[in-house]
Amino acid sequence: MNKRSGWLLAGLLTSLCLALLGQEREDRTLLRWPQVREIINEASGERAMHHVLELVPYPRVRARQEYTGHFRESEVMARFAREYGFSNVEIESLPGPQIWHAWQAELWMVQPEARKLYDVYDVAVAIASGSESGDVTAEVIDVGMGNRAEDYAGKDLKGKIVLGSAPSRALQRLAVIERGAVGVLSYNALRPDSVPDGIMAQGISASAPKDKKPGFGWSIAARLGREIAARLARGEKVALRSMVKSETFPGKMEIVHAVIPGDGSTDQAIAVSAHLYEGYQKQGANDDNSGCAATLEMGRTLIRLAKEGKLPPPRRAIHFLWVPEISGTTAWLRKHEDVKSKLIADLNFDMAGLGLRAGGAFFLLHRTPDTFPTFLNDVSASVLEFVGNTNQERVRYRHNGYRFTLPVVAPNGSQDPFYYKVDKHDGDSDHVVYLNQGIPAVMFNTWPDPWYHSSQDTPDKLDATQFKRAVVVGAAAAQVLAVADEEMAARVAAESLARGTARMAEAQRKGLAYLADADSAALAAAYREALVVVRHQAEVEKQVIRSSAVLFSTPAEAGKRLAPLEGLVEQRAAALLNEVKAVYQFQAEQRKATAPEPAPSEAEARAARLIPERTGPAPFGMAAFMAAEQALEKLPAQERLAVQEALRKIPAHMTSELNILLGKKKTVLEIRDFLSGEFEPLPLDDLVAYLRAQEKLGNVKLVEKPEE
Repeated sequence: MNKRSGWLLAGLLTSLCLALLGQEREDRTLLRWPQVREIINEASGERAMHHVLELVPYPRVRARQEYTGHFRESEVMARFAREYGFSNVEIESLPGPQIWHAWQAELWMVQPEARKLYDVYDVAVAIASGSESGDVTAEVIDVGMGNRAEDYAGKDLKGKIVLGSAPSRALQRLAVIERGAVGVLSYNALRPDSVPDGIMAQGISASAPKDKKPGFGWSIAARLGREIAARLARGEKVALRSMVKSETFPGKMEIVHAVIPGDGSTDQAIAVSAHLYEGYQKQGANDDNSGCAATLEMGRTLIRLAKEGKLPPPRRAIHFLWVPEISGTTAWLRKHEDVKSKLIADLNFDMAGLGLRAGGAFFLLHRTPDTFPTFLNDVSASVLEFVGNTNQERVRYRHNGYRFTLPVVAPNGSQDPFYYKVDKHDGDSDHVVYLNQGIPAVMFNTWPDPWYHSSQDTPDKLDATQFKRAVVVGAAAAQVLAVADEEMAARVAAESLARGTARMAEAQRKGLAYLADADSAALAAAYREALVVVRHQAEVEKQVIRSSAVLFSTPAEAGKRLAPLEGLVEQRAAALLNEVKAVYQFQAEQRKATAPEPAPSEAEARAARLIPERTGPAPFGMAAFMAAEQALEKLPAQERLAVQEALRKIPAHMTSELNILLGKKKTVLEIRDFLSGEFEPLPLDDLVAYLRAQEKLGNVKLVEKPEE
């Protein structure tokens, strides 16, 4: 090697080293790089994939012994957990609703041609759960959507099979129970155009009013539903034969519970959760056997690394719960108050293994709602963003080689970048149960999933690389929570302070956009909304700082030491509000308009005196939906329409938070400002109309705030 070449090589090596050091300085998370590397090297996307293939190799008709003994999935999870070294592994059975099962279910077209359409052994979810046994041949009548009474006007349905695009349960109520049809065909679909052959997992009521029969239901593909509808529209007669042999079994909910014990230095614990069942007929590979498979691998990774001395052992016990969704978590926590009282956090994984590029999806962290401020959001985001950023090729580091900074890639998985996002709260999984019990909980999931809740949610849609990344994120977050001592607790508090500063700045940016978008007449109203959003975020961030005290050895004392950080939040909020005011005055001057300070309107003054109070327990899930339907049915037709219109005034993404706020003794104006601060400006009149509608349904009453 000549001298010039030697210097060139030395220069390149120096540049490479500096680039690597630069990346390590830039890419930080709460764990140090050597610890993250250990987790990456141990975590296996292939093992997680193998778990799924053991759990649900294909959607199947269950064997009888699964109903009299343990379900296959429970036994698989327990077997692996014991093999991997988890402690206290147990399959626990708790009481549950009766379980419906079909041993035979076939749907045939008999006119205008003989053609087998579905068999439960081909497509397990094609037969709607709850269908009664019978062998029925009948003519098909198309009712369009079939979710409104007018869809049935002028149609004789007695003894007929009804075809509609509404969900099977709605078709059953309107066609079978109310109009004498013998069964329903539902081609309800989430994506009827892009996934025309997917069949939704659906059910009907297995019971019926006196002197009525529940009939049967079939969930069929959108493509087939359209074909039958087109034939009927051409004047063809279509007749089908439905053959069902079903049985019910005593109800049970199976929960698999396993533990990684703590070191005894604290009685605190954390939970890692995923749902193993969502009914027993639907067996989704991504939803949510993938979450169970990933969390099982997280536990294995942490156990081995601690055993080999590569990671410090956990101070806090880690409880792994694989459950029937929501109902299983609720029942288990109710039974195990001793564990629940010690939990300081839950990491919930609902759909973790989908191939992101194939599904057009992101790996999402759903934060807690603003009604539940917590440090847990920042712990989770820190790890997710670290893995996400180091698994993208960044042009400024191309001298390092055209590669990811710290690759988290499975040997048999994709080489895709990590598509991730930190998103707002979504409440449709087990983490909500923890939140309702006062336990901080976040959800990780892959979304969108084109095959969600359908016959096409199968293992071929999953990706070992995505599994590995989900496992690394979950294991690292769980490690932070499980080992947190005084030093780590201080790091978490600082992380929350810094991230909170960024969130407050983002809130201000949103508020300033309101001013920029407003015309002269609306400028003062926009200024009020800008103040609302900044003040709201500041209150949230103070509570986030406060929440981190639980990680310290003496939380009460830590709360006092953290108080100055809350003071910094207030100082920052004051500065942001002054900046908003300056921009408001600038905008007003530019438009030659006045810039008055906000004063309460007459409507706001009234709203500040009214407190909505619940008349009963907070509704939740399907029970809430059914209760609302029943209450609406009792109203006169015109009043029902007015109430339905008022209920639609609150956007769907706000209703979960609104339901929580209704139990917090806040005034109507405080609720409006909270929702407007967290989401977007909500007209006060819309909220009042919604609450008056809920009052007519008997769910709330509006009472005058006591005089102070």
